[in-house]
Amino acid sequence: MKTKLLLLASLFGYACFSQTISTFTSDPNSDFTIVNPTMPVDQTPTGANAVWDFSGPTPSGTNIDTYAAPTAGQLTTYPGTTQVLSITSQGGTPTVSEFFLKEDGSGTSITGVSQGDITLNYSGTNAFIGLFPLSFGANNSGAVSGTFSYQGTNGTFTGTLTATVDAYGTLTMNDLLCCGGYTGNVTRLRIDQNLNFSVPPFNNIGTLTQTTYYYYDNTADNLAYRYNNAHIVSALLGVDETTETYERNTAITLSRNTIEASRFKLYPNPTKDFIRIDSEDNQVIKTVKIVDIQGRTVFTTNQHTENISVSNLQKGMYFMTLETEAGQSATKKFIKQ
Repeated sequence: MKTKLLLLASLFGYACFSQTISTFTSDPNSDFTIVNPTMPVDQTPTGANAVWDFSGPTPSGTNIDTYAAPTAGQLTTYPGTTQVLSITSQGGTPTVSEFFLKEDGSGTSITGVSQGDITLNYSGTNAFIGLFPLSFGANNSGAVSGTFSYQGTNGTFTGTLTATVDAYGTLTMNDLLCCGGYTGNVTRLRIDQNLNFSVPPFNNIGTLTQTTYYYYDNTADNLAYRYNNAHIVSALLGVDETTETYERNTAITLSRNTIEASRFKLYPNPTKDFIRIDSEDNQVIKTVKIVDIQGRTVFTTNQHTENISVSNLQKGMYFMTLETEAGQSATKKFIKQ
């Protein structure tokens, strides 16, 4: 059960400049190093201008995030899903965890989680995260419900999920034995989930209590670090266990030739036909490239333009990389309706 919980939680883990999270998801093919802290990790700082130091962990594995459109079967099982996040562990026999997300004009919600023997299907009430971008102080809380399955035992669950942008500040990770040094401005999203499980005719046969933190890098506009703590207990299922996972985005430490993504605005977003690029400090854009959630390039231009036609793109989420004449780049996400 412990192994299965490690990635179940991964779904749920700017001083001072933007204090805004543009989207819930990581960039496609983000490479996360699973780390084991060698000293206590203090995540209690909250509010404005917080300071976190997560230095000193040792590596224990790697996860890679990839995205794809849902299959017909997945849409039947998890209605409303617009994209599927797969987190694949590397080394030995790879294991894949699938997380089903719905992203549209009303916001981002979780429709399901499938990992090993554990399945959560939020078929009754989806888990609403928020309408991105989310700014510091944003708080979304609501009921969730659906069905679950674990090792042949099927039942239902009810509960609550709360998503709060509770802090922004400076994150430092000096990991000479792991992934190199990192210091950056981040904004943190905290998600708390509390579920009660039932197996008819028996109610309240177990609980899941979960807290996860996502630290979003301001410059890279991507996840720098994610953390999860999950406690599941059920006498009927024969489990009483707490697991923790710590993951840091290795790619962010390697990306130095970037410009703050918050300096650019894409609108309207979501969009149907055209998307406009607006630079707050009149950056001259040399190249525009758009890739889909599977990492395929669907559009590129070297023309100086502020308006891009996206009418021929399929519905879904896309990533637009903007390169300036100075050779710096930024990546923004948008939704095609």
